[in-house]
Amino acid sequence: MRPVPHLPLLWVAFLVGIPAITLLVYDQGLVRFIAAAVLVLAFLVSGFDWFISRHKLSLISCETPELIRGTTGREMEVPLTFSNIGPNLEKLRYGIPVSRFFRVENEVERSLSNFDSGKQISVKSLQTPLKRGHYQSANIFIQTPSKFGLWLIRRELVLESEIRVYPDLSIERKRLASIFLMRGHDGSHLVRQVGKGRDFEQLREYQPGDDYVDIDWKATARRQMPVTRTYQIEKTQEVYVVVDNSRLSGREIRVPVSEETGADWRYSEGSSGGEQMITTQLEKFLHCSLILASVAEKQGDCFGFVSFSDKVDQFIRAKSGKGHYNVIRDALYTLEPEPVAPDFEPLMIALRQKLTRRALIVMLIDLSDPLTAEHFFEALPLINRRHLVLVNMVRPVRARELFSNQRGPGTVSEIYEELGGHFQWQELKELSNQLRHLGVELGLPDHEELCTEAVTQYLNVKNRQLI
Repeated sequence: MRPVPHLPLLWVAFLVGIPAITLLVYDQGLVRFIAAAVLVLAFLVSGFDWFISRHKLSLISCETPELIRGTTGREMEVPLTFSNIGPNLEKLRYGIPVSRFFRVENEVERSLSNFDSGKQISVKSLQTPLKRGHYQSANIFIQTPSKFGLWLIRRELVLESEIRVYPDLSIERKRLASIFLMRGHDGSHLVRQVGKGRDFEQLREYQPGDDYVDIDWKATARRQMPVTRTYQIEKTQEVYVVVDNSRLSGREIRVPVSEETGADWRYSEGSSGGEQMITTQLEKFLHCSLILASVAEKQGDCFGFVSFSDKVDQFIRAKSGKGHYNVIRDALYTLEPEPVAPDFEPLMIALRQKLTRRALIVMLIDLSDPLTAEHFFEALPLINRRHLVLVNMVRPVRARELFSNQRGPGTVSEIYEELGGHFQWQELKELSNQLRHLGVELGLPDHEELCTEAVTQYLNVKNRQLI
């Protein structure tokens, strides 16, 4: 606690202290003695006021929940509970420092009146997170006037509260409303699924039309008659999302301010081409990961998560359930781009060793760099024969086929930009053809279509029983 001069003390210093000091310096005799006595009296009164009030806030406490969860761009409540086991307080003023990653619409300084001893008061601070991540709640500052009102007694209260801010998936959920609004089976009908199941069900006698591949020759030899294996469609499959958080994932995505954007976008005034909103490719990867986790949960599959840069950072085994979804969400909400190049060989080795069962692996990586794409192509044979691999990346803004833009280039620089984008698009198409020979599909959607593309790929694989 520390005292701060209050307005009455400043008036005393102005009306009493300055004249008394002037008389003490320039006058003689009795007037000088009276001025000195007035100064001493004012000093003693102010000191006594501070002395008897110095512990007024020592028994004031403030509590908050240990864990507070929020979503970027959505207002969240931070509950505060003040307790007073000390003397009665006519007025208590408190202030909450606000981080630059949060926005507060109302006042950050408020007052509590008639805060009597043994009383508890609960208040709420409304804050809007601007960026996902992990934060610690800022300490709160309180103050109250002294006994005579000459001082303001201030104290800092330590709040040990953890704030977790998760990405906002509202826009992606709107685009996939048909999936997330499905509550029951109203209007459902049977749809023929292509392919056959992979889980062994039983043995039965051979029937005309059975595939020779399904004949169990050992059982046939024991029974002295043809026996066929039957399979059932797999109900639960494993889906893993692999997110690259290396330097390439920090590639910026810019759109004009007028377009619809989510809370993960940052505003930029000085960007070229006018005012723009900026986000990163990693943000889109994380949104896509959480959307896929939700869809896999609704489809009855197990969902796992892997993040890597120059090494495997996190590996979460595939499971299902609401609790597992929260585990996935807590694992990825603090991911940030690392200033290192991606290394695919340790990733492929880890996937080969840890995934013993055939799984669908959805890789969210950036292959726009030719050297990175070459390293990925060389490391891919370690897993592509055992698992089904899908690759998705956000298509670079300039990477498109020549003359595909309806508005033709107007300047010489725009012509060169279109040519450079065409060469980049051609390289990505060649890479897509090379990956297709290995049984790997490469998706190149725009940033707003990344989640839709990944979910569509997953549902197609699910319906065709390719896992």
